Amino acid sequence: MEGISTTPTNSKTLNVYITVVFLAVCITPFTNQLDFIAGWQDPSAHKTVMFFQFFSDSISFISFGVPLIFTLVKVSKSNANKKQVLLSFLYVVLSIAVAGLVSRIIKETVAEPRPYEVDSRIMQLSVGGGYSMPSGHTTEAFASAMAMALLIPEWFVILPLFSWAMLVGASRIYLGVHYPFDISVGMLIGSSSSILFFKFLYKKYKWDSLR
Repeated sequence: MEGISTTPTNSKTLNVYITVVFLAVCITPFTNQLDFIAGWQDPSAHKTVMFFQFFSDSISFISFGVPLIFTLVKVSKSNANKKQVLLSFLYVVLSIAVAGLVSRIIKETVAEPRPYEVDSRIMQLSVGGGYSMPSGHTTEAFASAMAMALLIPEWFVILPLFSWAMLVGASRIYLGVHYPFDISVGMLIGSSSSILFFKFLYKKYKWDSLR
């Protein structure tokens, strides 16, 4: 995998995206988050619960699996620059790892209880040990999606991966283990980690667009 040249259009799109996510971080704490979760949850809707559990449980398979598949496909080509491809895969992994580390530090520092722990109306429908804010699942999903979108700026990568990442975040809310605020913070951490790493690695290694 390789990188994308930073054109004004791409920079503008990224700035708008980060601004929207940042606004979500600022706004969600002032909403009735517990009421929203309790009103949305329906434990008797087994298919809906299974749908969200599937996306919640898919996190590591997709976040690492998709970049690995792209890497193996690219490396198998005879004209591939294998060093650049492997460095690109390393970039994705580092983006996820650093985002996860930041998420863990904040989580342990803030020590926010999970929604099901503070509101008896909310049921725990998924694994959610430890503290709540931010969502580690969402952080990882958006770090992976953003990294892949920067490396491969094509709709067939961006649309599916960001749709998946959004469903991961939504699943953590529906399953009662995170607040919407936790999701928005996870989006910000994951996306920012990938963007910052990309800018650093792009300038250092001058990767070209993967197509």
